[in-house]
Amino acid sequence: MHTRRGWLARPGAFLLCLVCGIAIAIVLIEVLRRDGGTLQPQRPAVSAPVAERTRTPFPRVISDASGATLIIPRKPQRIVSQTLGTDEILLAICDPQRIVALSELVDDVTYSNVTAPAQHITGRANAGAEQILHFHPDMIFVASYSKAELVELLTAAHAPVFRFAHFDHIDDIKTNIRLIGYIIGEDEPAEALVQHMERDIARVRASIPPDVPPVRVMLYGQGGYTGGAHTTFDDMVQAVSATNIATVHGITGFRKISSEQLIQWNPDVIITSADRDAPEDMRQHLLHDPAVAVTHAGKHQRVIVMPNHIFLTVTHHITQGIEQLARELYHQP
Repeated sequence: MHTRRGWLARPGAFLLCLVCGIAIAIVLIEVLRRDGGTLQPQRPAVSAPVAERTRTPFPRVISDASGATLIIPRKPQRIVSQTLGTDEILLAICDPQRIVALSELVDDVTYSNVTAPAQHITGRANAGAEQILHFHPDMIFVASYSKAELVELLTAAHAPVFRFAHFDHIDDIKTNIRLIGYIIGEDEPAEALVQHMERDIARVRASIPPDVPPVRVMLYGQGGYTGGAHTTFDDMVQAVSATNIATVHGITGFRKISSEQLIQWNPDVIITSADRDAPEDMRQHLLHDPAVAVTHAGKHQRVIVMPNHIFLTVTHHITQGIEQLARELYHQP
């Protein structure tokens, strides 16, 4: 009988070689991961503890709202923000030298909360892909409402694009802050900003008199629009322990209502928004509206006007609006 010879004929030697090979492969993978290779990008949950996120090395991997997977090889150093929301968050947690362009809306005092710090960054990103690519970005932030063709052109150019899509709740704002922090490698400043938000909201809640029944409020502005469930407005109302009448009546999102509905729902306080320099004009406009005049709010002239840059924000600046609501609902005659 022919006898097999060599290492295959020795099971112990074969197993030893196999184990050694696996060990070497593991070491190589770990080295490549630590050295910024693309073999094993890291993907912790953004909801994971900040210590875990901070320890996660680059390359990092994340999926955006469209389901597209983005691998981030290293800390982005040439960031382009194409939305006001990402402008405001970046300016709060990122070294301005790493931001090469912000959205054009960042300079509009009607909507922007960061017109002053934005002046330190000269680049502005308009809606054109060619102009954005001119900045040679290694990270581009867009939103679900950004033009589809813009995102398609940037993607076709193999540009690193991350798209945000959720802006309906205060928790969405917190998640977006953490997402940006994770993407740019600034997890700790991002978490600190979220914790600052939570402390501000807790302080507002603590200032509300405990023996006051919930105030019945309602958003009502020009054009007859109101806001119900699944809006940041509704979250703001809940944060100050008030009752959003539109939500009670089944309104979801923002919807136009009739004057008859306003009269029937009869809010104690009407909340609206206006430009920075026009709050009193808006207040008087509503008080002279015949439908408003017959409500409890109109009769007692309880109309709260919030500035648009606070009312419409989808960033941490929303806490300023919550503070204003609490102050005017409970601490002013």
